Amino acid sequence: MVNEKVLIKDKYRQLKKFLFISGIFLVIIIILAGVYFFGWFFGSGDKIILENPLKNIVLANTNAQGQVDYDAVVSEGVMNFNVDYINYIMAALGVGKLHKSLMGYGNPVIEMDLENEIWNAEIDNGLRTVPGSAEDPDLRVIMTKEEAVKALLSPDIGEFMKTSVYNRNTQIEMVAGKVELGSKGYLSMYSELTGESVE
Repeated sequence: MVNEKVLIKDKYRQLKKFLFISGIFLVIIIILAGVYFFGWFFGSGDKIILENPLKNIVLANTNAQGQVDYDAVVSEGVMNFNVDYINYIMAALGVGKLHKSLMGYGNPVIEMDLENEIWNAEIDNGLRTVPGSAEDPDLRVIMTKEEAVKALLSPDIGEFMKTSVYNRNTQIEMVAGKVELGSKGYLSMYSELTGESVE
């Protein structure tokens, strides 16, 4: 009889141990799923909607027949290049999908080099773009002002940017590490633009 009670206690002890370990795994799975779905919803971001900054220049260079003097628009656009152009291109690159890192890396920061005129954009409750180099950029975009203006004039700026990257008229350099880039949402943006995955 005494031996039987001990065997029954051992059965319950193993059952309790199994339930305890299963409970820990279940809690870990729930936490990971919560973080994943939080990141997914958080990472979808608000759409950034901007008006094309070349709109007035195009209207000024359109004749009575509705024909646009493309070269004049490009020339004037390059001369009047400003922060609105950068913001419009950033939106076309997909920065609306970027988000603050949940792993402590901070906000996404992109640097644009336009013929040695440097701009940087930080995504922090919207897009904040200022002239000058970024202290610690995640990604660097290199293109000419003329290419940027042509992108703004294209009927589908997203497709134009993909083609520009493919034809090497625009270069995209990943400055930060893959883990940091992934935690901010860059990897899918980079893959969409280049057709390649980050190594």
